[in-house]
Amino acid sequence: MNILSSYHPALLSMQSLHDQFPAALAFYVFCNDNGLKVYYSKGKNKGILIPKDIGDLENNPQVLKFRKTKKEVLWADLDDLPINPVQENKKLEIKQLSIQDEIEQNVLIIRVPSLNDDSFDVFAISFSKTFSNFYIPSGRNVLSSELKTTIGKTVRGQMQWLYDFHAKQSVSINRIQHAYQQNSDELDESHQVLEREQATNRDLLEKYLTQLIRNQEITLNCKIILKNGFLDRIKDSGFGIDSIKTIVDTAVNTAYDLSLDKSMIYLTPNLIRRKEGHSEASNKSSQLAALDKTVALLDRYEQAARQLDMKSERINGRNLAAELQISAPAITDAIKKHNSKIRRLLDKYPVKWPLICDFIRPIREIKWNLAASSE
Repeated sequence: MNILSSYHPALLSMQSLHDQFPAALAFYVFCNDNGLKVYYSKGKNKGILIPKDIGDLENNPQVLKFRKTKKEVLWADLDDLPINPVQENKKLEIKQLSIQDEIEQNVLIIRVPSLNDDSFDVFAISFSKTFSNFYIPSGRNVLSSELKTTIGKTVRGQMQWLYDFHAKQSVSINRIQHAYQQNSDELDESHQVLEREQATNRDLLEKYLTQLIRNQEITLNCKIILKNGFLDRIKDSGFGIDSIKTIVDTAVNTAYDLSLDKSMIYLTPNLIRRKEGHSEASNKSSQLAALDKTVALLDRYEQAARQLDMKSERINGRNLAAELQISAPAITDAIKKHNSKIRRLLDKYPVKWPLICDFIRPIREIKWNLAASSE
């Protein structure tokens, strides 16, 4: 089921008139519904209202003038409409009406300010000249001009209420849709940031591993060949950054000892040993497990700081962000998110991340506050 605001208010109002006056002869509405439209429906219809679009009237001067006229309620004849299915090419004539003519006018015309342009949406209801719709005994001259004006104002008030309600609901729906879309966009952005950080983390780890292996080549004066899966085994292992150097050194030394040709050695995935106490570590408390992401975050920042230091670049938030290929605010937000956990880790390992503790201001402030609270 569609919500109210998904329909043009003129068509909703036309449906209301159709239900309110089942014995009326015809209904018309001149409105802006993605362009100037005139909808028409025959009356005395007990079924669902199916208005007929009479046609494209964008350049019809009579319809344009008809929508610009400001009189909100009047009674007229079909001849006063600029267009209708019966007489589309009629010639307008100016005629002097007698009191009897005014009493017999049976087309109620109502104007409501359009929600789509600066003109009016104009409704016209054609009644029988006996006005049987109003449950008055048959016969002419039974509705005075004053009573007809009162009826017209009452009906227009109902149409205006529908338009106002439609406008308020549209504003509410737009606000809800905007909030939903904004939340959806933020969720997508967070997902993209997470994917970028994960990719950056793996790329940074690979750079670190490559540098470790290069250092071993220099130390051992040999060529080290990486076999498929070696780097992936380390990157997927979940080892902390502090233990990776030991793992690589052990693997290189083992490969060197096993190699017959000491000028060229091969590093294969099977050389990656599980670190001691791994089974015990897998059973660590949930409290410590909750710190793993924070440890990984600090390790990643510290490694990036080391890269800056090796390149003789200044260690600060902006350069650290550039090295990690993320934005500086992303670093600040991550530190704020992990504030309490960083405090616990710095309290437990006060010298583990020396570069970021000395040069990255938010982490340095956590360390200073921790030191001040312990005095």
